[in-house]
Amino acid sequence: MDDESKITPQFLVTPDEQSQAILSQLENNGLNPDVYEQIKNDPLYLQLNNALQGFPSTDQEIQKLNDEERLTFEMYLKKSALNHKRVEEKQKLVFKKGFKKVEQKFYQNQLKTSKIKKQNQFSIDFYEIHFKELSLKMKKHLTYFIHPQKKMQIGIITYQSGFKSFNQPYIRTILKSQSFRQEIKDYILNHFIKEVKEEMSFKLSKFIKFCSRMYEEALKEYYVNCAKNNDEEYFRNFIRLKMEQSIVKNSKCKIPWSFQEIIDAQKFALNLIDQEIDMENE
Repeated sequence: MDDESKITPQFLVTPDEQSQAILSQLENNGLNPDVYEQIKNDPLYLQLNNALQGFPSTDQEIQKLNDEERLTFEMYLKKSALNHKRVEEKQKLVFKKGFKKVEQKFYQNQLKTSKIKKQNQFSIDFYEIHFKELSLKMKKHLTYFIHPQKKMQIGIITYQSGFKSFNQPYIRTILKSQSFRQEIKDYILNHFIKEVKEEMSFKLSKFIKFCSRMYEEALKEYYVNCAKNNDEEYFRNFIRLKMEQSIVKNSKCKIPWSFQEIIDAQKFALNLIDQEIDMENE
């Protein structure tokens, strides 16, 4: 064994199955409300939340964290540096959320007036109200405008969208509907930021919980396989690299969007709406 390998353990560049299983379990089961509140009161949560808001932590604040917390903070910074999002990706987040909210609002209003309609009839009514006029103008069947991740049943026939994914062409198409455009613009202006900021808090807590589990697993693996190596630098490198493998290099491990990214997403979405209005008025 050379000198380098004595202080630098070697790992695969991809996360192992165990870390993926823990992440999947956390995603599926969520967080116990008591655990969520406990994490929100931890010093680490405060520093990471400040980072999401765009407020850097001081050296003194970081020094107050314990080893596990400092390492988690380091993993967040490394993950954040790799977490660049395209304009289209930011717009997609806004419009997918907006579509869901506009649809939910419509269904809730329909339930107030008619409780005997079936779910698929509500869906048909939704598309007819917002896209019937556009379908005639574009000479497309109404089902062309279905959300790409959903289906519509009319009679015994199940229809799919005219688009393969919730992409830019689909977004630009549904924004040609004046009624839908106005509904989604109202959501973006008045509800989007508040809703996503609430999600940020929960996602940040889940990220902290996952990092804590990965720290525990790294310690277990070290003491099972490397306990005879009492070199302090090797120990620290082992834990750090194991966490990088499970967190930084794990595409399924997500960090919340920063507040600036949320503001940018809102701005880019509103710009796209304005572009459609300008094209309509030409």
